[in-house]
Amino acid sequence: MKPGQVAIGAPERQHVVEVDLVERAAHGDQGAYEQLVTTRADRIFRIARAILGNEPDARDATQDAFVAAWRDLPRLREPGAFDAWLNRICVNACHTRLRGRRRVHEVSLEEAPDRVSDAAALPDHLSDSDLLARAFRRLDPDHRTILVLRHLDDQTVDAIASTLGIPAGTAKSRLFRARNALERALELEGQARR
Repeated sequence: MKPGQVAIGAPERQHVVEVDLVERAAHGDQGAYEQLVTTRADRIFRIARAILGNEPDARDATQDAFVAAWRDLPRLREPGAFDAWLNRICVNACHTRLRGRRRVHEVSLEEAPDRVSDAAALPDHLSDSDLLARAFRRLDPDHRTILVLRHLDDQTVDAIASTLGIPAGTAKSRLFRARNALERALELEGQARR
């Protein structure tokens, strides 16, 4: 290395590459945008699936988010904040879909027990996950969103605040309220099951 040069480590180099991709995509480079989408599609779908509760709506919200991101990318001021910005677009797409859909509950035939009344025959881990899923569906979209970002996407409180466009203290208090709401919903589901 020559005097005055600074070595760039792997994480820094990765960040530089990502910022370059975002900047190129913002200037209309579809190949760069495809690379961004490819590396983030699974994570965005996972977030949407957890918020919306079903795969068809999650696929639609994921697609809506990526289309909106492509359309609005030239207005992104800080390319290094692309992930938080994309998460926010995903959350907004999910909330739009929640507001617009009717209350229809889909049941996969592969996951349904042979006899619905024979819930006691289900393994404990399956009935526990079913209980959690039903309790999670009781939560309002804001509570679901913040729990998904924290526990499914493993975001820090600061990252959640950035994603939702709120102060960190507000994100922390909303997370606390969401956890309390989930506890209440679990209690209600547990009582309904008896």
